[in-house]
Amino acid sequence: MMPPATRHYRARCLPRRVVPFPSEQLSSYLHRLSEANGLPGSEFDKHITHVAIPDRETVHDLTGLPERTLIFALPELRAPDDLATYRALLGRPMTVGSSHYCPSCAGMHGRARPVRVWATHEQVLCRRHRIWTGGPVLTGENRGPPIGIASLPDVLAAHRRHQRLIVRFGREQVRHAFEDASYLVHEWHTRLAWPFRAIHARWAVLEPNPGRWYLTSAICRIAEYPVTVALTTVLADPAWRKRLLHMDAVDQYDAIGSLTETVTEGAVPGGVFDRLLIRRLEQRRLAPPRPAETVIRPGEIPNHIPVSTSGRRGHSREGPSNFTPTTDS
Repeated sequence: MMPPATRHYRARCLPRRVVPFPSEQLSSYLHRLSEANGLPGSEFDKHITHVAIPDRETVHDLTGLPERTLIFALPELRAPDDLATYRALLGRPMTVGSSHYCPSCAGMHGRARPVRVWATHEQVLCRRHRIWTGGPVLTGENRGPPIGIASLPDVLAAHRRHQRLIVRFGREQVRHAFEDASYLVHEWHTRLAWPFRAIHARWAVLEPNPGRWYLTSAICRIAEYPVTVALTTVLADPAWRKRLLHMDAVDQYDAIGSLTETVTEGAVPGGVFDRLLIRRLEQRRLAPPRPAETVIRPGEIPNHIPVSTSGRRGHSREGPSNFTPTTDS
């Protein structure tokens, strides 16, 4: 923390202390802090008028919270050298993707306004309360109450499988594959000229009235989630992706046809959207590196996961011998 003698202004500590939620966005926390202390936006701005953007020292002054609490709970207040002091930061979300915090979890600490947090791509639901939170990839509109998913065990099973994929292939590899799979499944669903049976069956559980089905809604992305994870299972294997891109047109047609028919349970026949998948994989191969979604060690390269033939953990020796993803029980 900056020594007091070097600082030009010290904000007055607010009377009501508000503890941040894990990985909460700074703007979300400051809104809650101002409301708890009865300070509307303009009054709160006056309270910290000498600071354009509140930094760690200012938030410490306002709240009296220990530096360690702020570093772990508010990613935007971290400094590059914090990892040297706090090794437990490894694996915690960076300021890359955002999501809603579970409203039931927030409510356990008293009445709270909606909370926004920095999240990783697989943080799409709260397992404790069986509530969908969306995550940074599967964004969708929800203007109603929180969406419960207790009646959709296949969504919960897909989430467990999603977590296991990260252990198997590595976080960034699965993140990229999930982003691609999310795009592809949603495009298939949008463009398909006939009902997508598996998705529509889940959709009907959450909203029985088809007249209120919207492709931009959160319940649409929930209904698509198990199919998205099934496709991610294959796309996350770097050896499979490499082989596919080096196949001739006939072999690509057969491979993609087998894959799409399997993960969609026959809803998308082979040959319908083959070029869509190939184009997406080519775009991914040529995409520039991106920041990791979690705290990593200095010098670690998050996006470079080579196609290994050594059989080391996290890499596939041969890739899948066929294109049929396993089902989750």
